[in-house]
Amino acid sequence: MSRRSWPVARAAAGFTLIEVIGALVIFSVGVLMVVQISGALGTQMRYAGTRSELVVRAGQLVDSVAAEPFASVTPGTRLDTLTVQGAEYECTLQVSSVTPVLKRVDVSLAATSGRGPAHAVTSYVSDAW
Repeated sequence: MSRRSWPVARAAAGFTLIEVIGALVIFSVGVLMVVQISGALGTQMRYAGTRSELVVRAGQLVDSVAAEPFASVTPGTRLDTLTVQGAEYECTLQVSSVTPVLKRVDVSLAATSGRGPAHAVTSYVSDAW
């Protein structure tokens, strides 16, 4: 006569309800962590996208000043407002004279609400020596 022990018979029967609930809890915690990480990643991606667009806009402003004839680049400050991905940004373009043949161009972009990325760039334009 063959005699089976209790653990062998129980293992063949399947999982208990407690084991299934424990596995579901662990799985749910893992899914919630992935959802939180993806939400934070989405926020960082939007921030990076806004920052990239600010860099492009600042570069365009510097390039537009550099494309003008040197004599027409006058020292002074120009303020403007830009909309970048639905947010308002204050754009400051400042030209200052360094020497008679060299002018400094400063561009800064900052959110009017104070929240969000900012960017600043400095360049120089020169006349023929």
